[in-house]
Amino acid sequence: MHKTIKLNFAAWRRLGKPGLLLVCMLAGLFLSACASKAPAPDSPESTIAERAQDRWDALLAGDFETAYGFYSPGYRSTASMIDLTFEYRSRRVRWTSAQYKEHSCLENACKVVFDMGYTINKPVPGLNKWDGSDVIEENWVRTDGQGWLLPKK
Repeated sequence: MHKTIKLNFAAWRRLGKPGLLLVCMLAGLFLSACASKAPAPDSPESTIAERAQDRWDALLAGDFETAYGFYSPGYRSTASMIDLTFEYRSRRVRWTSAQYKEHSCLENACKVVFDMGYTINKPVPGLNKWDGSDVIEENWVRTDGQGWLLPKK
């Protein structure tokens, strides 16, 4: 049983150029939507990216208690919130901005990249402060449906 499919070119001709243009535009729009790499708003990947930005927002605001809650349970079992607060307040480098750039995930592990702004007070004699920017990469892991930062130590 072999079926032959016949294309009805007459029907396509009746659409005319505006109709064909519309069909092509809709097909292109549909295909570009399918090819998008952006995660769905409620996907685990977007949740980790949002949590990573929320952690940086808390750190930049000096809300160390909130920021501490984003660290992995393993990290929190070995370092207290006081340790985290001391670590950030004792650095010569002060983060001034954190802008989410991109992320990539493999199963339950993600790398989240940020464009960071910073200030260094009195970096060398004769210079009061230095403002700069850098790109940093963080490791996040997803367990029990939640994303957690794995700090580099």
